[in-house]
Amino acid sequence: MNTTQDTNTINNSAIPTFRGHKSTSANTYTIKLNRPYIVKGLLLAGQVGMFAGPSNMGKSSISACLAAHVAMGREVGGMRVHRSAVLYVAAEDAEGIQERAYPFMKDAPTGTAPFEVFDMALDMQNECEIEEFGEYAISFRDHWGCDRLLIIIDTLNLSMPDGDENSARDTGQVVRNAQQLAKSTGAHVLIIHHVGTNDSGRPRGSSALTANIDTLLTMQPAEGNSAENAVFVVQSKQRRIQKGAPIAFRIDPFEVGHDDDGDLISFPMAVPFEPGSSLTPAQPGKRAGRRQTATNEKAEDILRVLRDLSGKNRAQWHNATTIRDLTGTPFSDARRKSSDALRKAVKRALDALFAAGDIEMNSGGEYRFASPLFEASAGTDERILH
Repeated sequence: MNTTQDTNTINNSAIPTFRGHKSTSANTYTIKLNRPYIVKGLLLAGQVGMFAGPSNMGKSSISACLAAHVAMGREVGGMRVHRSAVLYVAAEDAEGIQERAYPFMKDAPTGTAPFEVFDMALDMQNECEIEEFGEYAISFRDHWGCDRLLIIIDTLNLSMPDGDENSARDTGQVVRNAQQLAKSTGAHVLIIHHVGTNDSGRPRGSSALTANIDTLLTMQPAEGNSAENAVFVVQSKQRRIQKGAPIAFRIDPFEVGHDDDGDLISFPMAVPFEPGSSLTPAQPGKRAGRRQTATNEKAEDILRVLRDLSGKNRAQWHNATTIRDLTGTPFSDARRKSSDALRKAVKRALDALFAAGDIEMNSGGEYRFASPLFEASAGTDERILH
């Protein structure tokens, strides 16, 4: 091992360094009581977090709600918030994030920090791109006179275009780059992700995601009185602070006006419950809502493909061949056997998902993700945008 000698001395002895790095002393370490936070007890500055949950359960609404409260510096769910600039990289649905933030930001007070949304995908595997984005983020933060920053990456899958979320190597590279981004900017970098079909209590993909991040937030449906449209954000992991109590949100429609046909339009709005609610989170693994998702890895992979395709054009239908060509690791065994084996495996997964109501099929045998733009509310003509 090569070492060099630092010019500083203690007791007339040179302090050794290794490749420019100098160790820090545990003998003289002083506890920092005031840890820099974005949301106290939830998101610390300079760390990497992940917020994982099922589709169509309010994850985007809650993300937008948190980001809006951070920009305004307003307490959320009983937790203090440090006013911080927000950069939201929305690869999946940039306009949808702005719609979900609108109920909070339309009357934001003077002095609110910037809450900016990027309609793009940031390649979290590309070290040079992340370094360049970090330089931009610092300039953005400083331009607006803020001392702290929240960066949200939405979603993981669309932010690793050449990677496999089931690969420890690929996901490890993403987390390393996120850690470097957090360290260089002082931001909390929050990655939005999905949970697995079989286990709603953990992020989908490699266990390296859970092992290497600082904070893991997961979503669970609520149980108890007033549980309708209510969900919990559960602190599944906190590396540097004690895990706090679950935070309850209600997903309500926020009316914005009438369209040219006279129909009332509303957007989903995440409203935090006051602390001490009688609600309790359901146990991980329970499914909320009226649909039951087909429970196997192949079906989950097909959902991923159709979800990604719907992000480009929600109304477009896709044939089985297009879907098959975009499938990933769960279909590797069938792909190695033969093209017919792959075709049959994809068809079985599509049939299971269609039967479960997770995807739609038209008369021509084409498919799309079952996430309609508008869903009629019971007993009214109101349409709620998902």
